[in-house]
Amino acid sequence: MRMRFPGAKAPWPGPAVLGAGTLALALSLTAWWSLINDPTYAAHRTPADLSVYLDAATAPEQELYGGRFGVHALPYLYPPVALLPFRALSDMDLTAAARLMAVVSLVAMALAAWAAARMAGRRPGPATAGCALAVCGLALWTEPVLQNLDFGQVNLVLLALVLTDLATPDRRLWKGVGIGLAAGLKLTPGLFVVYLLLTRRYRAAAVATAAFAATVAAGWWALPQASADFWGGAFAGSAGGREYLANQSLNGFFVRFGLGGDGVGGPVWGAVCGVLAVAGFGAAARASRRGRELVAVCVVGALMLVCSPLSWTHHWVWVVPGLVLAADAALRRRTASAWLWTAGLFALFAAWPIRIDGFGTWDPSRPLLPYGLLWYVPHWQRELQWDPFHVVVGNAYVWLGVGYVVWAAVTHRARPSRPRSLVRPRLEGHEREKSPSGV
Repeated sequence: MRMRFPGAKAPWPGPAVLGAGTLALALSLTAWWSLINDPTYAAHRTPADLSVYLDAATAPEQELYGGRFGVHALPYLYPPVALLPFRALSDMDLTAAARLMAVVSLVAMALAAWAAARMAGRRPGPATAGCALAVCGLALWTEPVLQNLDFGQVNLVLLALVLTDLATPDRRLWKGVGIGLAAGLKLTPGLFVVYLLLTRRYRAAAVATAAFAATVAAGWWALPQASADFWGGAFAGSAGGREYLANQSLNGFFVRFGLGGDGVGGPVWGAVCGVLAVAGFGAAARASRRGRELVAVCVVGALMLVCSPLSWTHHWVWVVPGLVLAADAALRRRTASAWLWTAGLFALFAAWPIRIDGFGTWDPSRPLLPYGLLWYVPHWQRELQWDPFHVVVGNAYVWLGVGYVVWAAVTHRARPSRPRSLVRPRLEGHEREKSPSGV
């Protein structure tokens, strides 16, 4: 039996919701600012990825995909064109550049939450803006978002490019530009071009493809040698380290099982990804046709994460539209179970203040730092010795992503065809307005 919360169903006043959402975000930002300025926290979290981008932006072209950069000597893995914006920041102090990147990422998160709310069917206005800001205040304390801000990552910017583009009305000539740019900066968002084709938005798919081609051309013009190296095979990256706990993809899951010693999960991984892709894309197309655009977009986002060879925990910023989707369902249904699902989603991704060492063991001598619950398992080259409990906890994001795609495929399965005489004609435009039933 489902418990329904009492209360009037009249919508809350828009200004009140906007004020509450703004206050929630302001309090969250204040707490986050206090956290990052704590000396203990700053000593354990450095903008390592941003330091890679800044160093690589000034590196010789021939060394771009063979060298090591940044404070931790990490490789650069993105397309060459992604470095062009960082050339303007290469002379900045790393701390100042990290704070600038954090501001850009926070604005991007707000835009992504707003776009997700619009795709959920919410009308533009102060109430929708307030709800989007409240979700941002909550999402700020999820591990993927917090890691993006700590590392100086670009995933929130890519998320905003994709979601704001998909929230753009289909009649707009520029729809598709955001997806094309995101795919040019990091290849995996290109899956949304397939989604546009399956939902018969052919012009948007063509625009996205043209925008992607423009980024490739810009990379060849600015960095020809690096572009030749990248498109000649460097885009595959190194196969090492893919068993690491932070790789929350199906490939990481199968490698941790010992399948594919070369860092690739083998034919089992390929077969599972193929089945998921067919089921997921089909479910996304049907959900879109039924008016559940945010459900469809989140399905494609989940496919992108679980089927990619590498999906680090900070790639899972798709929790932001996921929280919007869950909160929207809870607000519409007003049931205890719906709110519990929302709380459970946040709890899984939340960065909890805990004391653990580098191997997932509670250590009272360690400082209290925010980590996700999945880090409570052995890691740092111990993943291949996991027991069944570790497999469940240590692959939490993978389980969720696969489960969501399967749920969408079952819920939005193809309806059986009916005799043509029984199919009601679809009303469009003014005909729909004349229908007394509104259908």
